[in-house]
Amino acid sequence: MLTKTKLSAEKRIELIHVSLMRHKKFALFAGLFMVGSTSVTDTSVTAYTNGRDARYGRAFADSLRDKELAFLVMHENMHKCYRHLTTWRSLYEIDRRLANAACDYVINLMLVDMDPEEEVIAFPLDPKTGKRMGLYDERFRGMDAKQVFDILREEQEEDDGGDQGDGGD
Repeated sequence: MLTKTKLSAEKRIELIHVSLMRHKKFALFAGLFMVGSTSVTDTSVTAYTNGRDARYGRAFADSLRDKELAFLVMHENMHKCYRHLTTWRSLYEIDRRLANAACDYVINLMLVDMDPEEEVIAFPLDPKTGKRMGLYDERFRGMDAKQVFDILREEQEEDDGGDQGDGGD
């Protein structure tokens, strides 16, 4: 892949889309990249999707190596692929923050499994700590988002003493 030094976040994401579409491990996801719009914003902290469009925070995208940015691009597109915002609407209505976390755990496990040697995509690492930036937990292997959500909710209730909280944001 390319280097991040001289290209804008927009151009890097565009080139990463093309690279992923051409790679045998990710070519079947090519259609996802064509759904909705993709943009870079100075207001987003990391990245998000509304289920159709993907938005990437400029500073965050600029901080990532190409393989890490490719992981992020795949991550947002996997939310679209699995239609998380519609499939798990009932979970989002209960607690948006926990529902998103549950979906993230499932996606990140899948992405690591798709490219365990990190030939094309690499889980973003915090440059200061070397730890993964994002939700990853082997105990959720083989589970769907509802199963993960139920565990997270139970743990939250135990930590909060049963308090339901505000539903996240």
